[in-house]
Amino acid sequence: MSKYNGLPLPYPDELLYGVITRYHMRTCNSSPKWTLRELFGTANVIPTFDLPSHLDVLARGSQVTEISSDGWIEKHTLYPYYTPFLPKERRDRLRQMMKSNDGSGIHVLVGIATSSVDRNGALHFCPSCFEEDIRLFGEPYWHRIHQTPGVLVCPKHNDVLHRITYPVSDRHGLTVLPIARHLFQSEPVLLNLSDRLQLRLHEIARDTQCLLTQGCLLDLYDIRDSLLHKLSEQSWLTPSHRIRQRELEEQFTTFYGKELLEMLGCNIYGNEYCWLAVATRRARRSIHPLKQLLLIRFLLGSFKHFLEQRNKIYSPFGEAPWPCLNKAADHYRESFIQNAKTTRCSDTGRPVGTFTCTCGFSYSRRGPDQTAEDRYRIGRIKAFGPVWKRQLGVYMDKSLSYRAAAEKLGVDTNTIIKYARLNSPDETLCHEDVQTTSLINKTKDRKVKNSARKIRVDWEKRDLQLSWQVEEACQKLLEHQQLKPIRITIASVGKQIGKLSLLEKHKDRLPITMTILSRYLETIEQFQLRRIQWAAEQMHNEFPIKRWKLIKKAGIRTGYSPAVSAALDHYSGYGMDKLSSADEVMTQWLQ
Repeated sequence: MSKYNGLPLPYPDELLYGVITRYHMRTCNSSPKWTLRELFGTANVIPTFDLPSHLDVLARGSQVTEISSDGWIEKHTLYPYYTPFLPKERRDRLRQMMKSNDGSGIHVLVGIATSSVDRNGALHFCPSCFEEDIRLFGEPYWHRIHQTPGVLVCPKHNDVLHRITYPVSDRHGLTVLPIARHLFQSEPVLLNLSDRLQLRLHEIARDTQCLLTQGCLLDLYDIRDSLLHKLSEQSWLTPSHRIRQRELEEQFTTFYGKELLEMLGCNIYGNEYCWLAVATRRARRSIHPLKQLLLIRFLLGSFKHFLEQRNKIYSPFGEAPWPCLNKAADHYRESFIQNAKTTRCSDTGRPVGTFTCTCGFSYSRRGPDQTAEDRYRIGRIKAFGPVWKRQLGVYMDKSLSYRAAAEKLGVDTNTIIKYARLNSPDETLCHEDVQTTSLINKTKDRKVKNSARKIRVDWEKRDLQLSWQVEEACQKLLEHQQLKPIRITIASVGKQIGKLSLLEKHKDRLPITMTILSRYLETIEQFQLRRIQWAAEQMHNEFPIKRWKLIKKAGIRTGYSPAVSAALDHYSGYGMDKLSSADEVMTQWLQ
């Protein structure tokens, strides 16, 4: 490679692939292999436009631009789009692979190869940016933002992106963006978009652009804590910090619409392993950046707003220390309380905080706190403590009226009368004892009333009726050939018919139902076999069916059984005209 060969200076947000195509055009090389050999020292390079490799060689041979390999990676590839949501060791390994001369495992390392979000199969451009680039720079170029997964409209002009239909090179060639529109043909990537869909796509594009700009500075692998306060505001978070996944999924799907989620490859299938459930748990595996951006916008309004408050840690009652609200103490309203206990209100589901000071005063309130003044609000006094009781004794010795003492101590007159009549300051009888006695009496009364209202259940009749519903639900799950399969379990069937609690808690009273259900229940292996059959039928137009595509489509994880491996071998390499003989293998578990 000649030391005088140098790449042209890149334009703002230009894809490295685009810089290479402009170099190819300016050198008038008749073959892309010559260009690749000049720039990379070898023609055995596939010029991928998202995460290319051989960048150390490229940087050393193109010193005219004074851009290091790290500079190319961070400013002109999709590295800052993918890496913020990867653990640090994988980020570092990806950077090294892009610099090295072996990039064969890059897309597997990032998780792109098995993701439901497809890579862009063709380069995209914005018609308005095309004209603007010619006016500003004298030529158009491939913008990095337009090649990012999920970006289907231009974040700047809100125009639907176009793809070139002619001329187009193969994967080993170089697709140049011609300088004039009459030199090529193109078509929009989407047609007949509704205003609502275009608005959502424009929002996604703006969030993606913000991520690309700042991605190299971010570590967003585990963002659960940054989302908890918003989940709590919408009542999707329990006091024990568990997510109410069903409610979250319903509202998320309503917000974006099934059409958009399917368009982007971000469907939610309503089980505990769907990407939305995984994204709101502690980080154990990476989630595609597009899915993370959808979740962030849904909860916080935009990715930019998320970055502004991502260090905010969720606490329904703010951070310690909390104020002591004992009016009898000399530290009244001062922040003395270091620990608080959070529980859940059985009536409203809201968090309840209990705050206990060293002076013995304890109070609680329902949360979450909405304003700064809420920190000084008492919902219920749990215990008064010795300091408060001693002060009450002082007021009584001074013959202060009950009303005046109540005002000074922050309680009502009846409370003062009750504690003044006790042998004060008698620590053997506290506020909790009185409340506990009252609670026991109320509980006894409630049990008596409930026992009078008990109704005898006809379990035989219920079992028969439920068995019909269960069988019908199982058959529906098997018949929906166009939808992605759902594993038949007690949980999935119970949710389908709205009787999950009944099936889980009263199996012994439902013999007919459980017998019928047992005929349909699937093991993991049986479910994998059914998914493989479904995936093969969905890919009936492909010939031959590639094994890795079949695994991706069926969502099969590593470590599958020999039977699953045999099924994959059987289907891969055949078109649907060869699949009829495999039906017996796939459905043996139903016999």
